[in-house]
Amino acid sequence: MNTYSVLILDDEEFSVDVLMEDIHWEKCGISQVHGVYSVRQAKEFLKKNAVNILICDIEMPGENGLDLVEWAMEYARFSKDPMICIMLTCHPEYSFLRKAMQLGCQDYLLKPVDEEDLEASLKKAVEALNLRSKAYRQEPEKEPESGRDIIRQKVLPYIHQNLTEPFTVSELAQNVSLNPQYMMRLFKKETNMSVLEYVTEQRILRAKELLLSTDSSIENIAVQLGYYNYTYFMKVFKRNMGMSPGQYRKQYGK
Repeated sequence: MNTYSVLILDDEEFSVDVLMEDIHWEKCGISQVHGVYSVRQAKEFLKKNAVNILICDIEMPGENGLDLVEWAMEYARFSKDPMICIMLTCHPEYSFLRKAMQLGCQDYLLKPVDEEDLEASLKKAVEALNLRSKAYRQEPEKEPESGRDIIRQKVLPYIHQNLTEPFTVSELAQNVSLNPQYMMRLFKKETNMSVLEYVTEQRILRAKELLLSTDSSIENIAVQLGYYNYTYFMKVFKRNMGMSPGQYRKQYGK
């Protein structure tokens, strides 16, 4: 029987302690539970430990749980460890819910959470993890000789055709009829980049074109490229280009 680990992130230590003490973890199929209180601590923990389920708050002082989830999901895919995310928050805003679903989060639960609701969500997550483990064991490890053709003829075209739409790696793999973990390994081998790195690179290239060739607002450009979190788009652009979208438009526009 598979057993799994959980990481709880909440800037309120009391909230973490309550969940760790009150939830019937073992009955849910979970053997290890850990708690952290900041995005920085969460990243440090995830880099050193395999985590199957992440329970994450959204709004924290100076930090955003949704940004962590996006990072954590990609990190988990690259490390071959399946992860399921459950958002636990005080914020019922639709924009947060929509972003969480786009990132592939399983559930979006509001505080104060009912113990039975969270335990039901955890059991659902464990069932999904069991199915993933079974599918992964059945996936043949031998890569086909046409691995490069699979990436060039199926994966890359799908990415470019859907560059303006938010999609997950699982959705991409499903549309090209590949196991997600297998596709990630194959993509990395053929391109020396993760899917997230490649998609980000292509979206930044498109953003640069739109900034210089249109009068669209930066927020509208972000939405056109699948970034419904405007602040996150600004961070990604600046991290890649060394300047904000507005500065880029001002410096290189006519």
